[in-house]
Amino acid sequence: MFKISISRAVVLSSLALAACGGGGDGDLAEDADESVSVASNESALTAEIADEVAQPTSATAAQLAAASATRVPTHFTPSGCVVATQDGAKVTYVLTNCTGRYGLVTVSGTVVANYSRAGNGGVEVLITSSGLKANKATFDVNATVVATQAGTTKTAVVTTKADGTGPRGVSLTRDGAYTLTFDTASECLTVNGSWQTGVGARSSTTTVANYRKCKGTCPASGGTIVHDTPRGAVVTVLYDGDATAAWSTSGGRSGSIDLICSK
Repeated sequence: MFKISISRAVVLSSLALAACGGGGDGDLAEDADESVSVASNESALTAEIADEVAQPTSATAAQLAAASATRVPTHFTPSGCVVATQDGAKVTYVLTNCTGRYGLVTVSGTVVANYSRAGNGGVEVLITSSGLKANKATFDVNATVVATQAGTTKTAVVTTKADGTGPRGVSLTRDGAYTLTFDTASECLTVNGSWQTGVGARSSTTTVANYRKCKGTCPASGGTIVHDTPRGAVVTVLYDGDATAAWSTSGGRSGSIDLICSK
């Protein structure tokens, strides 16, 4: 299992719009979608950097770092877009306009990772980055990742605390936890979990269930996001596999939002 504690940039600042009618509810639906989208981007990146579970349990921290410094650049295109520098158990990755797995497109920034062996035989990695840019979002990362793998499927239990800006330009703070599973064969990831989001004294809760996205596609049908706002209203977003998503409120209003995705 990946266990990730991440200081991250996620997205959600229109928190006071909860009961302001259809337009405000639509904004909240967009914000909820954006927060999950950025969470999946960050998790895909940290999971890629921590993916040394195939190394023998006897591997030292420096050997894990060396293996990752060799492997990670080969998983991004174009060739040469990642420069990895190893210093003992630490690797510094400099990414410039890279495309990676699990829907990571146009990733740029510097990421520092410190490797060690986890007690359960997995790989533990401390990951930090500031102002990292991926898929039109900007976020900070302060993560602890413990990784294992079963076949082609990997799992990440993520606790988050961060701030940043999402693809639509919305900014927020975030504190919560979710579980990420992803398949290296299909290049698909699924997110389940919840987190508190807020600006200043305002806060709300976003809960995501079965949010599934594969490389080069929009979120799959069946995923949902439930957003509880500071004023007590509830906005639910339902994905149908297309480039739009339907939303509805506890007050009986409904509508749709355009997603930032490829279909």
